[in-house]
Amino acid sequence: MTSHPPLRLDPRPNDAHKGLFGRVFLVGGSRGMTGSIAMSSLAALRVGAGLVTAAVPDRCLETVAAYHPCLMTRPMSDDEAGRFSLEAAEELVSFIAGATAIAAGPGMTVDPGSLRIVERLLGLKSIPRVLDADALNALAELGWPAFKGKETESPRISDDGPLVVTPHPGEFERLSGVSSRDRNGQIEAAQQMADFHGVVVVLKGGPTVVTAPQQEIWTNETGNPGMATAGSGDVLTGVIGSLLGQGLSPWDAARLGVWVHGLAGDLASVHRSQPGLVAADILEALPEAIARAATA
Repeated sequence: MTSHPPLRLDPRPNDAHKGLFGRVFLVGGSRGMTGSIAMSSLAALRVGAGLVTAAVPDRCLETVAAYHPCLMTRPMSDDEAGRFSLEAAEELVSFIAGATAIAAGPGMTVDPGSLRIVERLLGLKSIPRVLDADALNALAELGWPAFKGKETESPRISDDGPLVVTPHPGEFERLSGVSSRDRNGQIEAAQQMADFHGVVVVLKGGPTVVTAPQQEIWTNETGNPGMATAGSGDVLTGVIGSLLGQGLSPWDAARLGVWVHGLAGDLASVHRSQPGLVAADILEALPEAIARAATA
């Protein structure tokens, strides 16, 4: 645990109020997958977001709201299976005014309602966004990305605002066509994707790397194999979304978010062991990890 953070957080002023630290919206969840969006939302709070709202299918609202009393929730139209309906995308656009960041994907599923939400999020050019999990699978369904110089009908967002995508190797294979077994090839493709679309790519793995246009590839030094557990990536989504909402650039939010998330996993593994680590353990270690980013 001797790694140093890629940047330091400024101390908070004595007259601070919650409005200074961002209004973050997280979009996701479905019946049977409420834990993903709940943990992601609480992670955003644990690393300092002032206000966090989880936008979830209506049938999932009570479960997510019961996860923690500090979470705000917003019901969105859903179908009988507890998945976002086609109407949910328009509802989302109507109530996110004032958001300083949006994170989407945890527990979302890839259905017509989710696809429409992701399409709308790609068009919200003025708001920093982080897309993970099923939001990335939705991107693949929509034909994104269009890089390597190929002309396609997929969305082009190279000049469309700040965006972070956080694929694991399997998700990145669906996005890029590069095998998850070809780590070096995926890293090269991640840099191509970043350069072509003007986005930040967090390519998870051992170790996780972060790419961005006109930046050297950054390799994380925190984290451990015990973090290869369900929900760990959902926690990371909330961390990066929170830092975006607090005003960090996508490049800085991605690097610091990955570092803090990895350190939280290291801290949690001391008490829980690597084999026994679960995502909720990483979540609970976030306050100590973010404190070290501020004081290291």
